[in-house]
Amino acid sequence: MRRKISILCLVLAVIFALSACSGSKTSNSNTTPTQGAQQGDTSQPTKPAEKKKEIGILAITFTGTPIADNEPAVLALEELTGYDIKLEFLLNSAYEDQLNTRMAAGNLPALVVITGKTASVINYCRAGAFWDITDEYKKYPNLAKANEIVMNNISIDGRIYGIYRARPLGRNGISYRKDWLENLGLEEPKTMDDLYNVLKAFTYNDPDGNNVNDTYGMTWCKYYGPLDQISVALGAPNKWKVEDDGTFVPDFDTPEYMEAMKYMRKLYEEGLINRDYAALETSDWTKDFQNGKSGVHIDVSDQAWRFQKKFIEMGMDDDIVWVMGMPEGPFGKRILPTSGHAGFVAISKAGAPTEEDMRDALNFLDLCNTKEAQNILNFGVEGIHYDLTEEGYVKRRQFDQDPMEGFNQFMTNVVDGLLLMEEMTPVQKRREEVILENIPYCVANPAEPLTSSTYANKGAQLDQMITDARNQFIAGQLDEAGFKAVVQEWYAQGGKQICEEYAEAYRAAHGN
Repeated sequence: MRRKISILCLVLAVIFALSACSGSKTSNSNTTPTQGAQQGDTSQPTKPAEKKKEIGILAITFTGTPIADNEPAVLALEELTGYDIKLEFLLNSAYEDQLNTRMAAGNLPALVVITGKTASVINYCRAGAFWDITDEYKKYPNLAKANEIVMNNISIDGRIYGIYRARPLGRNGISYRKDWLENLGLEEPKTMDDLYNVLKAFTYNDPDGNNVNDTYGMTWCKYYGPLDQISVALGAPNKWKVEDDGTFVPDFDTPEYMEAMKYMRKLYEEGLINRDYAALETSDWTKDFQNGKSGVHIDVSDQAWRFQKKFIEMGMDDDIVWVMGMPEGPFGKRILPTSGHAGFVAISKAGAPTEEDMRDALNFLDLCNTKEAQNILNFGVEGIHYDLTEEGYVKRRQFDQDPMEGFNQFMTNVVDGLLLMEEMTPVQKRREEVILENIPYCVANPAEPLTSSTYANKGAQLDQMITDARNQFIAGQLDEAGFKAVVQEWYAQGGKQICEEYAEAYRAAHGN
């Protein structure tokens, strides 16, 4: 009797196992939006995948020692989303070149971080190597909240090939030595003329009080961002100007740009900036400020806290660095914005060959834009990577080597306001205020969402021509006529075609 019961139990167990297998076979991961989202109700979150499905991701590492697959933050994101995450990383310094090689070989995972609309990226998107998600992403409740202006900025030929990696539009600003300003009895500069006066005082009036002439105003490097911020503040366009007839004119062919270069030339001639800036690597850009040699730094506003943190680690006061937006110029307050993104995360057809795979990838990106996922990607796991204070602020734990390096590089964060708040110092709070204050004064780049085949193929070479000429003008090696001659050469070598192609794309986008 016992034998019969045992056999019966065994049979029932086998039947149960088979039915369970059958059920799991037909129960695929949830690769389509929820019913509410399909009907236009974006208030319902996308559901995690019911069956764990692999998702491959190619992203950036800055150190060469990126996050490991078994790091608790990765495991937490896998548990939250229901996806088996396979991470690959390429060094930032060689990312574009290696990505080109991978695209040519068709060797890409499902999700790929794209740092910019390079010629090869544009061509591969046009050739169908990446999924066109223009008509798909809005079906997902979180992705549907993406900023349309920024989505337009990452578009290629009016089509969307990825989800942007969000960056604050008003992020740019000026870090400065507040203690130097106070030592000299000066106020925060309100105008560009005031800024010049501060730079001059930092250079010649012994702001650190050591009775030695060993400081100067501001450090530049071969990265042209600070020069562009100054140009826009003084009235130049943000890269391009659109005339009333739809003609596109590059910023460097405007009177305002020439006046901005004269301002910069004055700074150079009077020794208010470092003479070697055109050859200084970006990796060395912050050293003179950090070592107490220069007192002003034009870059992203969050650099102020990085400086302050370093000074604190060196045993110095905790309130010697402050931050502000660009001062007012002759045409009012004008801010060079970011483009609102740092590239985008695309879905490759090599790694996601079917429409179901593409929707799986979108579903994963949608889940990564929930509050829980954003905080895992940004901060990690509570009790391992960070702790919460009694007031509910994040306090990151200190590590000799960042165990989560590179993890946030595929973070898109298209939904604002979901991240936990870190306990902020006064300069960090001021940074947040500057970002918001900047937004009404941001000057848009009208060519940001447009594409030009000539620029995609020759833009880097032509940009370098103007960069070299600007540096030569600032250094006094080229006069105004000489700079204008270079501009004419720029037109002759492809610039004229770029202007025409942007104008045509602009007309098409605006229905003209």
